[in-house]
Amino acid sequence: MNSVVEDYQLTDSYDVGFTAYAPLHTFKGWTHQGVEAQMGIDFDAKTISYARASAKTSFFDTGFDDRNKAMADYMQIREYPESSIELTEVKRFNRLDDTRYQINALAVLEFMGQRRQLPVDFRIIRDGQGFSIDLDYKWSFKAYGLK
Repeated sequence: MNSVVEDYQLTDSYDVGFTAYAPLHTFKGWTHQGVEAQMGIDFDAKTISYARASAKTSFFDTGFDDRNKAMADYMQIREYPESSIELTEVKRFNRLDDTRYQINALAVLEFMGQRRQLPVDFRIIRDGQGFSIDLDYKWSFKAYGLK
């Protein structure tokens, strides 16, 4: 049985959400534009040859004008208009059933001009034409001056 690396790109019908946890509050947001993502994956061999995504931070939305302004001010969107994440190492690639996979990896996050390597967890659900990804990672805002 030959396995094949399939190349995937984000389509126009994406939905990207985020949740940020801070000591005093949690806020959620999303973007429906300004995101690019590519992945080379072989589901049979359970390998990923590359995975990267970037987002134009000016399109991030919390649903509240005052929070959007505070987020844009804090993230210095004019100076750092894009954030990105790129896979550097797959630690574990588990097939859970016919359509679901769990992947533990390391990736480099570039945010506000700083690059940090961090652990990431992927949950992938495949359908007949592609897949959806739930990506979780944690990092501290302390590195960006938030106390």
